[in-house]
Amino acid sequence: MANTQAAQKKFLRLSDVTEQISASGSSVWAWVKNGTFPAPIKLSPNCTAWIAAEVDQWAADRIADSRKAGV
Repeated sequence: MANTQAAQKKFLRLSDVTEQISASGSSVWAWVKNGTFPAPIKLSPNCTAWIAAEVDQWAADRIADSRKAGV
């Protein structure tokens, strides 16, 4: 459980997210808007970040879906 708690405490800024998933910032925000990508959290009024574990899970789900579909 300690590893899960530690993973939930790691945050990614938009530049980290786009690098990790190889997508543009505008794509990330469009996916957030239509509910297909995890929503970010506000760390402060001027600082938005994603929970790393949620981004990792999103990527794992995309891989699993792709494997099922045979793409």
